[in-house]
This record gives sequence, structure tokens and C-alpha cells, in this order.
Amino acid sequence: MLCKVTRTFKAGAQNFFRNGWLSIATVGVIVIALFIVNVQIAIMFANNLLLNAVEDRVNISVYVNTDVQEDEVMKLRHEIEQYPEVENIEYISRKQALADFKERSKNNETILKSIEEVGSNPLGAVLNVKAHNPDQYETIASKIDQSSFSEKVSGVNYLKYRDIIDNLNKEIKANQKGAIILAVTLSFIAILITFNSIRTTIYSHRQEIEIMKLIGASNNYIRLPFIWEGVFYGITAAMISVPLTYLYLQFIGNEEVTNSILPLSNARFIKIFLTEYFMKNLVLVVLFQCTFGVFLGVFSSIITIRKHLKA
Repeated sequence: MLCKVTRTFKAGAQNFFRNGWLSIATVGVIVIALFIVNVQIAIMFANNLLLNAVEDRVNISVYVNTDVQEDEVMKLRHEIEQYPEVENIEYISRKQALADFKERSKNNETILKSIEEVGSNPLGAVLNVKAHNPDQYETIASKIDQSSFSEKVSGVNYLKYRDIIDNLNKEIKANQKGAIILAVTLSFIAILITFNSIRTTIYSHRQEIEIMKLIGASNNYIRLPFIWEGVFYGITAAMISVPLTYLYLQFIGNEEVTNSILPLSNARFIKIFLTEYFMKNLVLVVLFQCTFGVFLGVFSSIITIRKHLKA
């Protein structure tokens, strides 16, 4: 058994190196397939981080009427906190709301003068409500509208944030579908190219295969050199695609470079992917790449040699 494996391994290595440019072309196609799959995974990861960051910052603001006293606002807060969908509530007093508004409008003299002319504080208290899940904001807003204290509330800014989250979700899901389709298409192309490469090798060895069959060589013994050839294709491609992916992600993860090209890029989250996942799980990444690359090569080899063994 060991002798068989050793001999077929050497034969597969000879086929791989003798094919020259054909091997380079095959490896190149598998590298491109692996590289694009890697980049798409990184972008999907970064998009999910972006969505989570937006969701963490999103809440709905409940604006209380100016004539509602602070003790009544605290009762109102307590009632909203009883909703099972609510995670926490931040209370902003009328005084703090005015101070925040002035800070945001410090460069607008017209607004600041208007507030001074009014004399009194025109803003009411605000309750910033954070839900456990972004999908629950609609339920919270609906409960507030139908509550007994709805007359004390001047407004809830739910619709503004619903559109932001919904649009971001749609965009990310569309990107994920596109990434999956692209990865499957490139993998299929890589299999076809590898299939043709190994078929060419088999064709050049067709007389040897016939002689081996005549003298009683088993199908496994004939098949193994070409399977090893497919393994070499996959491992070589994986060893090239991993550093290539890292360098590319480092480039697009550079905010100064990327923002000059794509102002709305998620470069910061791609950089997080590199540090928090790619580098910390480098061994697993390499194993996955080798497994996927070997699968492409071996699958193509098995399909190709099967036809010749039946002949």
C-alpha cells in the first residue's frame, strides 16, 4: 500500500511539473476562484459588522410635550420600560435637550438668536428607547401610539430609522447573493479548466494507461497519479491565494487609500476582519483554502479519469 501511494505520488508530481504552462494556467484559475471567494467572505463579514454597528447606534426617540412635568416623564419612562421589547431607555431632560441642540447648532447664528428671543426652553424631555432587536421598534412605536399617555407625547421618530435599517439590510442581502453567485460561477469555471488540464495529461498518457490495464493494474492505481495531480493544483493555488488575499485586504482596509477611491467603503470593518478573524485563525483559513482547492482539483480529476477507465 505504501509503495503504491509513493509511486503514484511521484507520478502525479511528474505530471504536474511536466505540464508546464498548462499547470500554471490551471493553478492561476483556481487561485482567482479562491481569491474572489476569500474577498467576498471578507466583504460579507465587514457588511455584517457594519449592520451591527448601525443597529447598535439606532434607537427611537420619544419626544415629550413641553408642559409635562419631570415626575410625569419618569412615570412615562417606567411604563415604556415594562414593554418586553425594550432593552433600556436613556432619559434626556429639557435642560439637557436644549444644551445638546445649541451644541449642534453652534455654527448657525440664526437659530441661536431665535432661541434667545423665545426666552423660555422650547424643547421637551426626550426618551431614547433601545430595543433588543431592530425589528421590534415598530411594535414599540405602535404601543406608544396606542397607550394611555400618547397625548403627552409629541412624536416618535421611528420611520426615519426604519428606512435606514431596511435599506442597509436590502443592500447587504443583495451583495451576499451576488457574492454567492460569483463564487459558484468561478468554482465551476475552475473545475472546467482543471478538468481540461488533466484530460490533456491523460490523453498524453493514454498508451501507458492501456498497457497498465492490459497487465492487470487496478483502477485505483491508474487513477491515483491524476488525483495527486489535482491535489497539487489545489494546494499550490491555496498557498498563493492566502497571502494574495491578505495583501489585497490590507490595501482596501487602508482608510486613507480606500476612502479616496470609495468614500462610502467599509474599510474599517475589513481591517477588523483581518485582525479579529483572518490573522487569529490563519491556520484554519489555510486549511479551508487547501481543502477547497484540493476539492476543485480532485473532483475534476475523478470525473476526467472515470471516462478513460471505462473505455
